[in-house]
Amino acid sequence: MDVGAGDQGIMFGYASDETEDCMPLTHSIATRLGKKLTDVRKSGHLWWLRPDGKTQVTIQYIQKVDGSVEPQKIHTVVISTQHAEPLKAKRTQECAGYSGPEMIAPSMEEMNKLIISEVVVKTLEEPFG
Repeated sequence: MDVGAGDQGIMFGYASDETEDCMPLTHSIATRLGKKLTDVRKSGHLWWLRPDGKTQVTIQYIQKVDGSVEPQKIHTVVISTQHAEPLKAKRTQECAGYSGPEMIAPSMEEMNKLIISEVVVKTLEEPFG
């Protein structure tokens, strides 16, 4: 019998002085992005999102003379998420119990813009620590 989660992942870890919780900064930011993605989906703000989102953050560092590294900038943010069918899905059919005005899922371009503004930008604007 073949039993598995149906999803694959790579795990790594180490203690770091980059954050108060001793986690790498990339991990902390990616976790916060994932939480925000869940929050805007569950609140209905971005109702067309579906579960199982994934995040990845790459940070550019500079290495100091003593060998330590210091973050310089966020280089890349990747978010992958399931979503309703663009320009076709109806909110009353996607969201159990929703009884408000009918809405149609936005275009893929608009979905991307909303994920950037409502998840990425808002997450990065929040205080860290």
